[in-house]
Amino acid sequence: MKRILLTTLCVLLLGAGTLLKAQLFTNYTTVNGLPDNFICGGVAVDINNNKWFGTSAGVAKYDNATWTTYNTTNGLVDNYTTCIAVDKNNNVWVGTNLGVSKFDGTTWTSYTTTDGLIDNGVVYIAGDNDGSVWFVTPVGASKFNGTTWTNYTTLNGLPTDVLFYVAVEPSGNKWFGTQMQGVSIFNNTTFSNISKATMDSLVDDNVFAVAIDKLGQKWIGTRYGISKLGTSNNWLTNYRPVNGIYNEWVHDIKIDSNNHVWVVCFTDYNIEGGISVFNGTSWQSYSIADGLADKQVIRLAVDKNNEVWVATGNGVSRFANHVGISKNQTEVPFSVSPNPANDVLYINHDNNAARLCIYNLLGSLIKEYALTGTSNSIDINDIPAGMYVVQLTDKNNNSYSTKLIKQ
Repeated sequence: MKRILLTTLCVLLLGAGTLLKAQLFTNYTTVNGLPDNFICGGVAVDINNNKWFGTSAGVAKYDNATWTTYNTTNGLVDNYTTCIAVDKNNNVWVGTNLGVSKFDGTTWTSYTTTDGLIDNGVVYIAGDNDGSVWFVTPVGASKFNGTTWTNYTTLNGLPTDVLFYVAVEPSGNKWFGTQMQGVSIFNNTTFSNISKATMDSLVDDNVFAVAIDKLGQKWIGTRYGISKLGTSNNWLTNYRPVNGIYNEWVHDIKIDSNNHVWVVCFTDYNIEGGISVFNGTSWQSYSIADGLADKQVIRLAVDKNNEVWVATGNGVSRFANHVGISKNQTEVPFSVSPNPANDVLYINHDNNAARLCIYNLLGSLIKEYALTGTSNSIDINDIPAGMYVVQLTDKNNNSYSTKLIKQ
């Protein structure tokens, strides 16, 4: 009976597109509603917690229930996307090789060099604190305030026109990642530059990502790892694979509400990649062996529930980090039924079990139960409907987990 229950549970998990190991990964592809599995434009989250994905065949919106696709038929300037962002006014901006398109919730409006954009090949977009939007390209940066375009190049103080990334500090300073010239900081008046020539501890001058954490520290992602700067832009430390990040080539960095640092790593020369997270003390890394959709990781975003959405070369992975669950878990020696459940949950396990915990997807402990024997029933009437993680811990303190849907 135990074998049958466990097999049934595995079928349910695979049918939902979910692979559970230590963490909960849910993978989405064209089967679920994406227009294409190559998420080349990355991912953004709007004010209403809708997720927006830029693919090679248009843009997909996911409202946690329904997928909606937008393409050139709807007004997008090009179906092959290169980047995507949401501004302060909840407009969705999509970069392509043919210009940018803005979606205000009703209408798509496109802009090109004819309108004032410095170049049609936009590689990254970021909203500013005042509602304006920044676009970086291989020939400089553009700022659009809704009416006027302003362009910036080496003539204005940038150390190079080849730009990869832009991040905006709460203070309003803009941080530009450049090719071979480090980072360039714009205080809305002048540019100042940090490179290995000015800070010899900077790990590399090719900067592909910048993030500012809650303490005002800057995380500089480069071709050879990460440099962390202090609040005064002083060098603090470097992180390389030997320190815990997945590999040396960093493509994106985002900070969640717990000040955890999430990093995308991908080396194209051996097609090897994954994501890493720093909790303030140590790094943890994940790739396809842990349920990630693909080794080609492109960008990521953190939503309002602290769930991480990873854009890959073969679909989207949703990652929910759960408290107390060990990464190295490889099998689930217990079963829960029924699943979905309404009022009573039956647990079948070996006789080495000690306790069972139920967590929500934010990692908060909902219920804890002591287990006896090999079969237990628990009352879950007072648990609200939703998705949870059930964790069993044995007497040797080994932890195992599986998904539970409460109706």
